[in-house]
Amino acid sequence: MKIAEIGEFGLIKRISSNLEFRRQGLIMGIGDDTAVFRPGEGKWLLMTTDMLVEGIHFSGHFASYEQIGWKAVVVNVSDIAAMGGIPACATVSIGIPPQLELEAVEEIYRGMRKAARTYELNIVGGDTVKCPPLLVINVTLVGEADEGKVIYRSGAAPGDIICVTGPLGGSAAGLQLLLNRDLECPEEARREALSFHLEPQARVKEGLLLSREGLATSMNDISDGLASELHEISQASNTGFVIDYDLIPIADATKAVAKSYGTDPVHWALYGGEDFELVFTVKPRALEKVERLFAKCGFSLYRIGHVTEKEKGYLMRGGPGGEIQISPRGYNHFTE
Repeated sequence: MKIAEIGEFGLIKRISSNLEFRRQGLIMGIGDDTAVFRPGEGKWLLMTTDMLVEGIHFSGHFASYEQIGWKAVVVNVSDIAAMGGIPACATVSIGIPPQLELEAVEEIYRGMRKAARTYELNIVGGDTVKCPPLLVINVTLVGEADEGKVIYRSGAAPGDIICVTGPLGGSAAGLQLLLNRDLECPEEARREALSFHLEPQARVKEGLLLSREGLATSMNDISDGLASELHEISQASNTGFVIDYDLIPIADATKAVAKSYGTDPVHWALYGGEDFELVFTVKPRALEKVERLFAKCGFSLYRIGHVTEKEKGYLMRGGPGGEIQISPRGYNHFTE
């Protein structure tokens, strides 16, 4: 069915059904000029937004429309997780090419509903417009955090330990499989790497634990690559860092794809982006407690380096290059 057959308001009626999770605090969702949300007592509101543009962030040739909808929500959830908060309410503005089938739009919202239920957030409104010739999706997400418990990038200090919550480079491995269809690797590794790229997970529970326990001194989500995120923490905190090549976690599937592609998977971890793990720093005296709590909750934790004085620079030790300076490059819209 063509969208023109039902018009804007018919489209809104179809895609807005069953969007709300009805979590505590939602007073009015879809159906009025604005949504109404009441944060809990002693809570701070968080707000983030991300725009996904066809041909830049996704392609219908590589991903299903349901996967595109899932990812559009999760990239925003990851930003809330990086502050130690939980997602609450989202609005979705979508620019739709006239030639796009109604079923494709419904698939996008099916993926967004799936993500909303997974992370217990409400989609409470938005906007739909005609947008030739490309599909554009913009999600604005409001979250909440315990008062005074937000984790910023700016709190790292020399001597702090640098940790990440999971393996890195997997999304870049999945992307290379999509771009190079004839690349040979074990089928299980192919499935896992594609999942890393097409169906990312946000580390909300890990970030919430770190914030509520007051354990992390700084934190960032790894959307643009480990190197870029560490530089953001360092710039905000006026510090340097040293990471260990051999301690950077790489999934077996990522290693298998990298071997077939003929590259070092650590390069993907540093510069690939879209892993959406958390990178954070903790005081050395707090590391044992973090390890104990993460193990109790079944969370992954990897210690990869430490924070230094700014004048010592941004280093990676070990590996084929010995000790090297790490540049801040990751994905950048206006230099790629």
